[in-house]
Amino acid sequence: MEQQIEVLKTSYDWGQSRVPLTELTDHIRESYGDEAELKNIRTALLSVLDSDAKYAAKQYACRELSIIGNDDCVPALAKMLTDQELSDMARYALERISGETADKALLEALPKAEGKVKIGIVNTLGNRGCRGAVAEMSKLVGSSDELLADAAIGALSKMSGADAADALVKAQDSVPDKLKPAVCDACLRCADKMVAEGNKAGALNIYRSLNKTGVPQLVRTAALRGMVGAAGGSR
Repeated sequence: MEQQIEVLKTSYDWGQSRVPLTELTDHIRESYGDEAELKNIRTALLSVLDSDAKYAAKQYACRELSIIGNDDCVPALAKMLTDQELSDMARYALERISGETADKALLEALPKAEGKVKIGIVNTLGNRGCRGAVAEMSKLVGSSDELLADAAIGALSKMSGADAADALVKAQDSVPDKLKPAVCDACLRCADKMVAEGNKAGALNIYRSLNKTGVPQLVRTAALRGMVGAAGGSR
């Protein structure tokens, strides 16, 4: 493994032989179940991120860490979150590392990030279903940056729970007209998710909020269908 890691740190780039990467990937696969060796591999991959390795090498390291990474990997990945060039690969790894440590790192990076990087972090928090991010997403729904607001709306739809649902229902009347379709769609997805989780009463409240004048007919129709489905056995 030492030889392959050294290649990653010093010379590997796109267009070069992938033999060292294939050998290292095979070694990682063979090490599943051997926690001691996986720890060594994680340490080695993190050393690639902390080196002057080229983008391609760091991307490979993050891809492997997305599979075998744990809380110990979060600090190194967190350092990359606000970097315009490296943020995407760091988020790719963090999105797949379960637990509150990764959630906390993403939330701490959020106010420091700008532009596409900030939107990316919002998307990752949404994909993780991070309930701890609901308050921040609720604030961002009112952002003057429509792309950021739209991302926050989408993130809330994936978080479910009463607080996320409340934020989306309130957003129906507060967001600019251009974003209202996104809010309606997010409300429907949030309600559908709540039904799947057994919270039919909560879902009914959302569906009812969409069945009103001013809401597109297609949305109202979908909401009515949702109400019929959620009404059975709701509490």
